[in-house]
Amino acid sequence: MLVTIISFIVVLGILVFFHELGHFMIAKKVGVQVEEFAIGMGPKLIWKRYGETLYSIRAFPLGGFCAMTGEMPIDNEEADSEDIKAYKEALDKQKCLFQKSVWERFWVIIMGPLMNFFLAALLFSLIFIIFGVPTSTSPTSLLGQVMPEGPAYRAGLRDGDKVLAINGESVENWDQLSAIIGENVGEELEFKVQRGEQAFDTTVVPEFDQNQDRGVIGIIPVLNREDVNVFKAIWLGIEQTGMMIYGIIIGLWGMLTGQIAGDLSGPVRIAQFIGDAARSGIIRLFEFSALISINLGIMNLLPIPALDGGRLVFLGYEAISGKPVDPEKEGMVHLVGFVLLMVLFVVIMVNDIRGII
Repeated sequence: MLVTIISFIVVLGILVFFHELGHFMIAKKVGVQVEEFAIGMGPKLIWKRYGETLYSIRAFPLGGFCAMTGEMPIDNEEADSEDIKAYKEALDKQKCLFQKSVWERFWVIIMGPLMNFFLAALLFSLIFIIFGVPTSTSPTSLLGQVMPEGPAYRAGLRDGDKVLAINGESVENWDQLSAIIGENVGEELEFKVQRGEQAFDTTVVPEFDQNQDRGVIGIIPVLNREDVNVFKAIWLGIEQTGMMIYGIIIGLWGMLTGQIAGDLSGPVRIAQFIGDAARSGIIRLFEFSALISINLGIMNLLPIPALDGGRLVFLGYEAISGKPVDPEKEGMVHLVGFVLLMVLFVVIMVNDIRGII
């Protein structure tokens, strides 16, 4: 549990940091006043002011923000005198976000998700630089990777487990393991598994995979790796990120069109997955962190109010029509979107907890 909590806080903190850093860097570059750069939500734990910006770490390690002057309309009735004064000073100096050109605001907004993609490419590149690139699979029945939410994961199998037997039949190699799984779609298979010095039994039900036209349970064999130079590793890291972005978008489209069953994971299940990845080793942790980072970037680009994609929709309207949407109306749309997202967040988290209990 301690490993899960610590790894979840560290990974999520890094992902949020890179995302908000993207907004922050471009905001500073184009002359927007940044009031606060925060990691986490809730009450401030640690904070320090440098120049016009307050840098803080907050109590709850879920999310973060880069508060820019002029991002939302200021309420003169509810805002305190210091906020009003800071807003007027920024307004006089042309440092409010809405005073910048459409192109400048576009880069301020989109750089957050782009930094998530950059982080994923960096993590994949580091894996290839330090550990090499996969060249072949090991013939043993050792599980190199168990995919989150797959039949194997739900049955309790984890990275590093070794399959000893299925339905009483000894399993000697990966080809034999794969063949049995592929031929028994929807059938209960009794696995005998070794984990470290202990052995245990579990039941796994293979699911049909359309792409492979066979049964699968969401496992990958141990990969043999080969050293490559730094430049090739970086290029492969970028290539891997691009392929994963494409795959996630295709999967998301399949969910929206009903071709794939939708399944959303909240912070509780994500914390579980990160904890499992951390216990499996640095490669698995880096890979899963990259996957979450890509998902975070893509989700933020969806045209949903309160997300970066929703803000880009308003910017697109302004670019086409030549006039901005009324700030108060846009702010209200984002507020409603934020409330709905929080409701969804709570519902998903409750379902996660129920799944554990």
